[in-house]
Amino acid sequence: DHVFMVVNASCKADGIAYLRQRLEPGVTVKEITNRALLALQGPAAEAVLAEQHPKATEMRFMDVETVLLAGAECWVSRSGYSGEDGFEISVPVAAAESLAKVLLRHPEVELIGLGARDSLRLEAGLCLYGHDIDTTISPTEAGLDWAIQKVRRAAGQRAGGFPGQDRILLELRNGVPRCRVGLLPEGRAPMRGGVLLFASDHATLAIGKITSGGFGPSLNRPIAMGYLPAELAAQGSQVFGEIRGKRLQLRVTNLPFIPANLKK
Repeated sequence: DHVFMVVNASCKADGIAYLRQRLEPGVTVKEITNRALLALQGPAAEAVLAEQHPKATEMRFMDVETVLLAGAECWVSRSGYSGEDGFEISVPVAAAESLAKVLLRHPEVELIGLGARDSLRLEAGLCLYGHDIDTTISPTEAGLDWAIQKVRRAAGQRAGGFPGQDRILLELRNGVPRCRVGLLPEGRAPMRGGVLLFASDHATLAIGKITSGGFGPSLNRPIAMGYLPAELAAQGSQVFGEIRGKRLQLRVTNLPFIPANLKK
């Protein structure tokens, strides 16, 4: 009798407004504000959570279960945004701190910040809204067209019917002028989001820009993502990023930098 949706926080207002506009009058949209979210990520995540509830070992990627953890009813999804195996745990706000402390008692568990999450999602080639995707970038340009069901594509039984359908269906048919690529800067200096990209070390017109960049701890080297014209996006192509007036070389590479490690 209900659907529970977890929406992107930065797009929450627009998403809820769209739902209320398009759903039938008899359907009510309620915002749940009394829950917190803990993300337990990494190769040891299953073993750690299984100590609190054995059902964790039975779950596969994107499975969802309602289980008791440290005495609290939690909605647990085997998912996350690190490229690693793990769980996202929706827990009542009143129980969030106590559950976190229970998990932290395990020697394999440590607190991390968004900086660590950001380096992991970048290694996994995952987009961050407001950086690698926004309202001007289509799913086809971002390489996210896998999320569009076949039934919704041009030849599907229920073609279209989603926001941006005209542009997206056209791009699926004809291709895109630019696309998201992985980039490997030469040397040890990271190139951050916003760095302009050029076809040569003397070109005057930028051809794209880096949208996310930093140091990949698993690779022990700088990595980045950005957008380039489709004709310059082939693996192995060379481009240049400008930092403090200097042009530094980058090599185009396939994404992800580190393959996802998920339990399927």
